[in-house]
Amino acid sequence: MAYCVKCGAKVDDGIRFCPCCGAEIPLGQGQYGQQGQGQDQQYYDHGGQQSQYGQQGPYGQQREGYFHPEDVRANKVMAVLSYIGILVLVPLLAGNKSSEYLRHHIDQGLVIWIGSLLADILSGGGFLGFAFFSSVWPLELVGGILSLVFFILMIVGIVDACRGVRRELPVVGAFKIL
Repeated sequence: MAYCVKCGAKVDDGIRFCPCCGAEIPLGQGQYGQQGQGQDQQYYDHGGQQSQYGQQGPYGQQREGYFHPEDVRANKVMAVLSYIGILVLVPLLAGNKSSEYLRHHIDQGLVIWIGSLLADILSGGGFLGFAFFSSVWPLELVGGILSLVFFILMIVGIVDACRGVRRELPVVGAFKIL
């Protein structure tokens, strides 16, 4: 059984056109949409475009939107740590300074951590045990909403770090600390 290259629908072997979208099924696809043994495997990027090379281009150069797989493999744990609150200090102080992948995620992790500290101060949680705005309820509401936004950005950042994706997070990516 193969899969349509356009819509991803399952297509029985021997079928030339997808029954869902009408796209032509490439010849030579074997079971599960891969080509036979001894041939290059076909990859599909996020736009559904077919690429023979996966994350790397035809001459080994890195495709736009991804970091080099070796860089990702060597620094993935530190990149994930950079999004978990104060633990951003571990990769900042002990991480590989020459890794573009790690610098990108440390930078975004620092901005998220600083922003979440400010949101905590606004929501009345205080800083070092001192509550600045504990009696002003509109600021507590804004701080609570900002805390939720920073938590969501943290999760998205961790997922991007695990996948090796080069993507600037919304708002956070605009700030460069490193």
